[in-house]
Amino acid sequence: MKQDFNFFDRFDKRYIGKYAVDCINYIYLFLILCIFPLVFHNYYFDITKTRSDFFLRVSITYIIIIAILYIFESYISFLNKQGSIFHISKKSNPWLYPELWMAFFMMSNFFSYLITLTDDGLMTAEAAFGGYDGRRMGLFMYLIVGLMFFFLSRHTDIKPFIYILFGMVTLFSYIVSIVQHIDPDTKRLSKIGFKPKGIWESFLFYVFKLKDGINKKQYNIFISTFGNINIFACFIVISLAVFLCMFIFSDKIFCRIFSGIVIVVGGNVMMIANSDSAYIGVGAVMLLMFVLAFKDDMMLRFFQTFILLGIGNLGIVLINKYMSEVLKKKYDKRGGFAEHLDRLDYAVIILASMVVLYIIVYLLNRKLGDKIARINKNRAILIFMSLLLVAGIALVYIGHKKHIGVFTFNYRWGTFRGYIWTKSAELFKNAPVINKLFGYGNESLKALMNTYYHDEMVAVTKKIYDNAHNELLQYLVTTGLCGMISYLGLFISGFYYIFKNSKKDVMAYISLAVMIGYFVQGLINLNQPITTPFYFVFMATGVGYVRTLMRKDA
Repeated sequence: MKQDFNFFDRFDKRYIGKYAVDCINYIYLFLILCIFPLVFHNYYFDITKTRSDFFLRVSITYIIIIAILYIFESYISFLNKQGSIFHISKKSNPWLYPELWMAFFMMSNFFSYLITLTDDGLMTAEAAFGGYDGRRMGLFMYLIVGLMFFFLSRHTDIKPFIYILFGMVTLFSYIVSIVQHIDPDTKRLSKIGFKPKGIWESFLFYVFKLKDGINKKQYNIFISTFGNINIFACFIVISLAVFLCMFIFSDKIFCRIFSGIVIVVGGNVMMIANSDSAYIGVGAVMLLMFVLAFKDDMMLRFFQTFILLGIGNLGIVLINKYMSEVLKKKYDKRGGFAEHLDRLDYAVIILASMVVLYIIVYLLNRKLGDKIARINKNRAILIFMSLLLVAGIALVYIGHKKHIGVFTFNYRWGTFRGYIWTKSAELFKNAPVINKLFGYGNESLKALMNTYYHDEMVAVTKKIYDNAHNELLQYLVTTGLCGMISYLGLFISGFYYIFKNSKKDVMAYISLAVMIGYFVQGLINLNQPITTPFYFVFMATGVGYVRTLMRKDA
């Protein structure tokens, strides 16, 4: 006898609205995490515009659809006399809601835009709206980011598979950077009979075509699917944050194995990125992972990640040694951590030290595990962080006294970050009160530098700056105290809200790791539409996810 079958019979029809919201959330996250990092139009030459346009179009579509679906879900919930997922519990202090600070941040950007309507022609309102004088982080971008954040943070019932897909894209971008770094002679390969077809042919075309037309002087500062090495370094921080966290806290063996592979390859490409921001950002992530792992009794897994990163670092040093000694090829060594770590003896010592450290921790855990478990962990973490802070201050003081380069701040510090930071601070210091409060306008730094410091800037740095290379300074100049404070408030409230309601869940921890890694690297890096959207998406996802956990436990 033939039976009637209804697709929705497998689901609780009372929650059909929620299922629809989940579906569009997954589609949006897939597009941002898995397609967005690979989008090109004219290779590297218009990557900023291309990625900006893609993010805006996808996000605007998402905002329109999700708004309709939330109305639908609220209506279904009303008919079934149940609470809507759009509702936020009022038990928490409203000042700790990330959406409130995001609203302040959007308002600050709007008031900054209004400044351009009344200024003396420093920059046009159109340029401020679209961010055309800088990196396309104008008012329109922040309005869309804010609306996306508002809807995605309502409810996000995310599962690990979306991050596995993100990991595949991450591995692809890492492999592209490694191949570009080696820069194999394709003509020589074809002479010995290497004739790739299908996927391999597409991959090699994709890798080498990206650098077609790049000036030889700039050839080594463009890499992978992200363009500038500083932007690629930002992506490394974001992606490693995800998989360091997944490796340590996931209970699924496949997730841990897959994450381990990403971590090893990530440890490899950190040196290829050749940007200190990668090491500093990953260092911040590791510090957070240490605190969380200590609280959750995951210290052995935490120290395993050091070994994996050490294996990756040794791998790239061996590749570099093969390139220089066997292939007789030169590769870019600009300075910083990458240059100092590019030694085989250092790489071996670092890896051996990580293995020894893991063995020590393993033995201590076996002998003193019960006693360690009884330690007041919050107090221990506070003591550790205090000692770390004192040690850091002492290191900077001693380094400055001994005139060690990295601790001596001048115009040349940090590849001329010292110069642009100094001038950005001067712009704020000399600004009228209204500009101190609301800035000079979105993406106005290039216009300001050209107006007041052009000749000096070119003479000292040999380039034109359109960004402060420090997000806090960038917001301070362009959106004023209101913009910078609201941005800080968004970070603090978002981090606190997710951490407080995380319930030791790995998916919540992932958002925390990405947030801290991006924020710290942003102190010496720049905001742009190629990787900055990830920060807001991961934060919104984390907030939405912990709210989903809270509803399930209610």
